[in-house]
Amino acid sequence: MPQLAPHIFELLHRQGVQHAFGIPGDFALTLYDALAESEIEPVVMTHEPCVGFAADAYSRMRGIGLAVVTYGVGGLNMVNAVAGAYAEKSPLVVLSGGPGVKERQERGLLHHKVKSFDTQRRVYEEVTLYAATLDDPATADAQIHKAIDSAITFKRPVYLEIPRDRVYAEIEETSHPLPPLKQTDPDTLSEALAETLDMLQQAQSPVLLVGAEVHRFGLQERVVAIAEKLGLPVCATMLGKSAFPEGHPQYIGIYNGEAGDPYVRHRVEDSDCLLMVGVFLTDINLGMFTAHLDPGRTISVTSERLAIEHHEYVNVRFEDFIAALEEHPDLPQRDPAAIVSMRPRVAPDSSSVSMGGLIYELNQFIDSDTLLVTDVGDPLFAADDIRMQAGTSFLCPAFYASMGFAVPGAIGAQLADPFRRAIALVGDGAFQMTGMELITAKRLGLNPIVIVINNGSFTSLRSMGHEEAAFVNIPHLDYAQLATVLGGHGFAIGTGEELRQALRSARASNSFSILDVRLAADDISPALQHLSALFAKTLKG
Repeated sequence: MPQLAPHIFELLHRQGVQHAFGIPGDFALTLYDALAESEIEPVVMTHEPCVGFAADAYSRMRGIGLAVVTYGVGGLNMVNAVAGAYAEKSPLVVLSGGPGVKERQERGLLHHKVKSFDTQRRVYEEVTLYAATLDDPATADAQIHKAIDSAITFKRPVYLEIPRDRVYAEIEETSHPLPPLKQTDPDTLSEALAETLDMLQQAQSPVLLVGAEVHRFGLQERVVAIAEKLGLPVCATMLGKSAFPEGHPQYIGIYNGEAGDPYVRHRVEDSDCLLMVGVFLTDINLGMFTAHLDPGRTISVTSERLAIEHHEYVNVRFEDFIAALEEHPDLPQRDPAAIVSMRPRVAPDSSSVSMGGLIYELNQFIDSDTLLVTDVGDPLFAADDIRMQAGTSFLCPAFYASMGFAVPGAIGAQLADPFRRAIALVGDGAFQMTGMELITAKRLGLNPIVIVINNGSFTSLRSMGHEEAAFVNIPHLDYAQLATVLGGHGFAIGTGEELRQALRSARASNSFSILDVRLAADDISPALQHLSALFAKTLKG
């Protein structure tokens, strides 16, 4: 009979999990013993929020990931990062050690306990799709399979708590395989395809809008094939950036309502058939809800909902619909020659470095061997005008928008895809939250390039009409010098030429690098300029 924790690790390894992010603690020590005996490599980090961010990024890249923490002080410290993984549909498995079954029965006041022994699990029920305590060997296998299947099927985090006296418990394997959690009804799929094709054939100005689920479900090649067969202009939401190759001649840029490029906005909002694939209709994706999208002219397909005009189709799997659409022989074809491909709104620096100049240089620097991870604030908005090459990946917390994602996210991303180099674009405020995790990158032999936008303020908050507020200012640090202290290479950057030289040096380095890009507090990206103007207009009523 299989043993509980080794069985979980074996199942996850079969799904492609090669690393487990975490921090050991006394309630998880036996669990870590089992992890060390497995084929999954433990990655011990400095702080549980970083564990969650790194595991989230890894999960987005690999299709499933793993975080292993201790009870109470570990698990509860990671809740924010797991909440972000839930909001942005990341298939993360959280394993937490816990007090033993016998301890729970005999000792009411154990350390790390909050209110009851079930408090942590109940908290995680709010930020995961499925949460269970594996305290019964007779039911554990069914719970394990349900958790893993839920994470993979719905791209959401799940939570399993293992009492420390059950880590090596012999469990009864499920005698019959569990049925699929979601199945496609063939007749419903046929009806949905027929209505989709009818709209596409009648449309005069159809547009394809791509979202994050295209990346989560590994459907990039199919979506490219659909776009090329239809000959449509293609754009993406911020959360779905890089799900469609941005060097493709049919790609026109990021759609972000009135905060985005006017050409992209008009193509989308004037379209008489907007095919939205894997798109979340969030405030940031829609330019703070300045988007004007008519449901009567849209086809919206996600893993959760398929709606065409005002009709909704249930029991159709997202990936089945995309596959059937791509393989359909009657897709109407158009000439893509009139499409104006993406044109970033930036120019090179002549002397002193600027936000626009940084974006320009990144567009020259990023290649197919690059992973770009941004934090929230202006690093996120700057990505509107950063052009990702074919084969690159872009990760960001563009919906949940929690600060601190980029540096640990870059570590998780580079472990998930070791053949590419991670670039982390991060503000100085976010770096002060999680930048110390670079000592983990050093220990692991990773070499991310971390670009710190050093302007002494929470720039996006400052741009929302709080220029004079003291609470938007943050302490200045010499991040270039800090890089040396942490064991990497640091570059203080004040001019465009210094930026170009630093990027070249960082690319050649086998260690991590920090590029300390020193900007004025009011030097912001084109997208944030538009967004700030919209926010100011909203405040005035």
